Amino acid sequence: MKTLKFFSYRKNSTISKTAKIYPFSIVLNTIIKDYSYISYNCTINNCDIGKFCSIAKSVKVGLGKHPLHFISTSPIFYSPVNPLKKILSKELKFKDGERITIGNDVWIGANVVILDGINIGNGAVIGANSVVTKNVLPYTIVGGVPAKEIKKRFSENIINAIQDSEWWDMPIHFFEQTEVNNIFSKEIDDKSIHNLLELIRKYKK
Repeated sequence: MKTLKFFSYRKNSTISKTAKIYPFSIVLNTIIKDYSYISYNCTINNCDIGKFCSIAKSVKVGLGKHPLHFISTSPIFYSPVNPLKKILSKELKFKDGERITIGNDVWIGANVVILDGINIGNGAVIGANSVVTKNVLPYTIVGGVPAKEIKKRFSENIINAIQDSEWWDMPIHFFEQTEVNNIFSKEIDDKSIHNLLELIRKYKK
């Protein structure tokens, strides 16, 4: 009896060897950096994804757009490359895709849709079933249709300190140190972020 294997589809993409893409997902024209994962049944197009990102099931990113101020929204009128096998325009008359940027350590819940051209900051959290139509600031929790800010994850001081630390660029064995691991395995406060900055500083010496 043969064992069925289920695969993801990837094209024109650069994916870190430490990243994970689950079956039934489509990844096109995308960069995915270290220790980020894409769960089942996602479509990710034209996107830059940072490190340590968690993307849940059925997320759709970069699905393209159509002109709202032309007479018709059909691509046969504005694009020489379209799925309808009918070309009425010899050159592209409308930019139907813009690159999306997802920062480091971003968590995106199930069934989220992220529109073209969006920038999602480091440490942001996108609630399940949201439609993201505007940029999301770092360490901000958003949700809804369209997605709106719910709250900040931390105080401005802690957010600024985390941003300055750029901890996501440290080599993975840095996090294997007991002192560092203890910081990442509990709620953060001013003291622990100070300790993290000190540990990063010492490591870089």
